[in-house]
Amino acid sequence: MNVVKPSLGTGEHQLSLARLLWLDLPVVVSGALLAGVWLVAIFAGGLGYFPVGWGRIVFSAPEVWAILTVALILTLLGGPVLIWRIVHFRSILRHGVVLHGQVIRRWFTFAEYRVDYIFHYQYQPFQQRNAVRRQRHIEARRALEPGSVVVVLVHPYLPERSLLVDLYRV
Repeated sequence: MNVVKPSLGTGEHQLSLARLLWLDLPVVVSGALLAGVWLVAIFAGGLGYFPVGWGRIVFSAPEVWAILTVALILTLLGGPVLIWRIVHFRSILRHGVVLHGQVIRRWFTFAEYRVDYIFHYQYQPFQQRNAVRRQRHIEARRALEPGSVVVVLVHPYLPERSLLVDLYRV
């Protein structure tokens, strides 16, 4: 089997924060949950009802307070997830070092596509996993087959934080 090493030119390995967040399952789930709960809370608190199909669901004052309380609780739970993932990805993109790694294993669940890979940084081996939302065009990439040499973006101070560039590339 011939293994072709990808080049390490930094210009071609640029990733966008928006692309990372779009493919990240925790961001998508928490973002949709927060948007949905606040949509219901705004309708319930502002109008007193929620339009559904041809009718509407009318809320009493205690129900509006309960909906607003649930929206606040879910924001306190889901908001930090969003912030943590954004900070995590931004720090890797801002400070990342481009290295070569090798795909060890890949598999998928109902909602996720996961890839395990290994790389060496400062003479130490690191094994990491990246997972993205399932998308057929990503699953079909031959560059992500086990044994393939891949490009990895590694945080220089926290090498356990890394991104598999081919997984997030357009």
